[in-house]
Amino acid sequence: MSRTIFRREDTVPLHVQISEALRRRIQSGKLKSGENFPSERELADLYGVSRMTVRQAVHRLREEGLIYYERGVGTFVSNRKFDVHTRNLGGFSEEMASLGLKPSSRLIKLECVAATEPARRELDLKPDEKVNHLERLRLADDEPMAYEETYLPEKFCPGLIEWDLEENSLYNVLVESYGVQMHHASESLEAVAASKFIAGQLGIKAGSPVLVVERLVFSEANQPLEWARTTYRADRYRATFYLSKSGR
Repeated sequence: MSRTIFRREDTVPLHVQISEALRRRIQSGKLKSGENFPSERELADLYGVSRMTVRQAVHRLREEGLIYYERGVGTFVSNRKFDVHTRNLGGFSEEMASLGLKPSSRLIKLECVAATEPARRELDLKPDEKVNHLERLRLADDEPMAYEETYLPEKFCPGLIEWDLEENSLYNVLVESYGVQMHHASESLEAVAASKFIAGQLGIKAGSPVLVVERLVFSEANQPLEWARTTYRADRYRATFYLSKSGR
């Protein structure tokens, strides 16, 4: 690594400056996932600081999950983690593309069926109404990332089962072909153990931790438009929450 000159007179502590420099190298891919992370001695020599300062910087990175330690082996760069809370109503394809990754989908199921009782309840449907039921494996750069099960009222997107939803973005189809405008959503997050089926789809061991996000999307008039349950690999995703003081 090339040497970075840090400003000792800066109000930002040295260990914070160093952790930010190392974070940028990880996020840019200069320090790649699975690679050995430099030792404290190497970093101290490189940056001209004490090992205590380096230790503080490395501790910050470990707390953020950017690096991990294996006893008797060493410290390594973690796989890049994505946020299950994107704070917008874009789809998976748009999200991955914005991160410089190639999104793709593997269609598992697409059918128009009578709504189940949970789907009727969530989507505010009558007993005789149908839903488009869609299940897809979502991939980024050909790596399985999430398993998605979606229900959409058939009355809002009739004929959806005729679309190729491996090649086309679901949200683009809804907006451009059906005029369905997503306005706001509610989400819930749960950490669970992967079932044998989900583990097989995601390429992980049965019982591995996964993050399950249930999302209910509404129109501007508060009409439910989509109910989705997405299971994310916990080794590739994290949940980040933004809090502010209420002022009370």
